[in-house]
Amino acid sequence: VGRNLTSTLELNPLLNLILSSAVEILQCEAGSLFLIDPQTDELVFEVVTGPVASDLVGKRLPAGKGMAGQAVETGEPVIANDARRRKEWFNVPDQQTGFTTQDLLAVPMKIKDRTLGVIEVINKQDGQPFLNEDQEILVTFASQAAIAIENARLYTLTDQALNARVEELSVMQRIDRELNTSLDIQNALEITLGWAMRQSN
Repeated sequence: VGRNLTSTLELNPLLNLILSSAVEILQCEAGSLFLIDPQTDELVFEVVTGPVASDLVGKRLPAGKGMAGQAVETGEPVIANDARRRKEWFNVPDQQTGFTTQDLLAVPMKIKDRTLGVIEVINKQDGQPFLNEDQEILVTFASQAAIAIENARLYTLTDQALNARVEELSVMQRIDRELNTSLDIQNALEITLGWAMRQSN
């Protein structure tokens, strides 16, 4: 799984791989992967797996809400067996989907001092509660996942910068061709000014 994570540089397939692997490793019924919106600090359901997964994708949790919000605020994993009895329980997702959460394990994905999001797995298939051993496995996995997400984001930024530079060079080449076809100084000045205005908006 670790090798697959580090070799996947596109963000969406990577997020799907992270969550499906976490759910499979811990043999759970469902799971969610949240990323933090840096503008609002809300947690965004990026990937959801389970019986009613599509109902939650794109929805948001207010900052600090639920077990996932608690994991972000404290920077620590949260085991919530019999989750609905906890005061931090945020039942809106269950109400929206009709899914029943019994037990829950939420682990923040951190890189250095920064939290990128949360992996949350729900209800072990054998009906057993989550144990400290489960938490340790998911914490280790979440560390690998955070590095892979950061690498994918950096790759995307580099790719976008490269595309912008290629486009810039392509424009310069077109300007050069237009200027070289015109031997009239007035026409050359108009071409130069026109391109300068378009490029600078």
